[in-house]
Amino acid sequence: MKRKIALFLSLAMMLAIILPVATAEGFNPKEEITLNFPTIWVGTDSKAKVFGEMVDEFNKEYAGKVKIVIEEQTDYQAYRDKIRTMIGTGNPPDLFTEDTLKLEALAASGKLMDFSPYFEEGDWANVFSEGSLSEATVDGQIIAIPYETAGFAIYYNEELLNKVGYDEFPKTYDEMFELAEKLKAEDIIAFPLMTGENAWTSMLWYSNIVIAIGGPEVYKHGLDDPAFVKAAEVLKKMFDYTSSDAVGAGAAVVNGHFLNFGAAIYTNGPWFIPRFAKEGINDLGEKVRFALPPSYDGGEGSYGGMANTIQAYLCAAKQEDPEKAQAVAEFYKFITAPERVYKLAESSGSMFTIKIDPNPNDPALKQELSKAMAEAPYMVKHFNDSMPVAVANGFPAALDSLILGEVDAEGFVELLKENLD
Repeated sequence: MKRKIALFLSLAMMLAIILPVATAEGFNPKEEITLNFPTIWVGTDSKAKVFGEMVDEFNKEYAGKVKIVIEEQTDYQAYRDKIRTMIGTGNPPDLFTEDTLKLEALAASGKLMDFSPYFEEGDWANVFSEGSLSEATVDGQIIAIPYETAGFAIYYNEELLNKVGYDEFPKTYDEMFELAEKLKAEDIIAFPLMTGENAWTSMLWYSNIVIAIGGPEVYKHGLDDPAFVKAAEVLKKMFDYTSSDAVGAGAAVVNGHFLNFGAAIYTNGPWFIPRFAKEGINDLGEKVRFALPPSYDGGEGSYGGMANTIQAYLCAAKQEDPEKAQAVAEFYKFITAPERVYKLAESSGSMFTIKIDPNPNDPALKQELSKAMAEAPYMVKHFNDSMPVAVANGFPAALDSLILGEVDAEGFVELLKENLD
């Protein structure tokens, strides 16, 4: 029976990739529906060309039924401000994207469309990576469709690991610290870390450690989950193998250590991959290898699970007219069809929550990351995305206190909790 189910699911996924998710056939509104879409995917944006072609294709296929009218927005922050103002005044546009507002804040407006009924029938849900839709669900409603994404894995300098006798990256944190000891003995920085600015790379490490210890449901328990204290202990230990300037360091310092062959192990988003070759010395681009985040012995997480973020949600205004609501769903099904997303990813270099095959024209590291994300047992939004803004903003100062010895791991979490008041 299990083999039959597996075969069925495999065939279903193949069909989802081969066939468009939405077609005009079967949708016949009483009159043509116009949907306004202010978007930043225009002009010089990397997605502009192919996304524009997708809209044109949709308008042609749905001619006389639905028409998407693009309102060009070329200033990213001005676009965010515009959308938030429109939501705040209770009049969001028909279609829009959101990248930084918390889902709870979007849901609280009461003005956004709930997409969950459109995922209850058919195969639309099958095109999305595991867990991505559940992460976009608030009180049973899918009020934003996860679209553009990024995963956070590990990149390491193969030459530096070879120097201390390693041919591949360790699979557990205990083994990783054994590697770190050997690197330290050779005066090599194991992990370039930071507490300054937004403590970005340190936050990413903490995110992966938390889910390795607490599992994919860890954030549902809040900061009272013991995984957050244990993860702080692991992160503090990593600072024993970082650079002497890590406290107060910003992105330029951290990136510089890795790009200049001074550090062995690094994490960041896929947008950083091209910089290994463009800015790294000693042919770094040819020596960086990909690895999954380690697992934690005795932890609730699974090897292969990793932290991620959603860089763009597809959203829509709540519609009183059911035909207009259906038109919104038809368009979003259309632009989430795997064969179209493949072209959009190829042209822009972006990554998406849609299950697509790795592109052989992509850099090898991005192909490996894409494959890892598609096969991941789960993807969990990173710490800053999963916590209230005040907690995320308080992370760097709390980390400073932890590393300087002003508080222990429990005190670190208590400092984070203070931001909940």
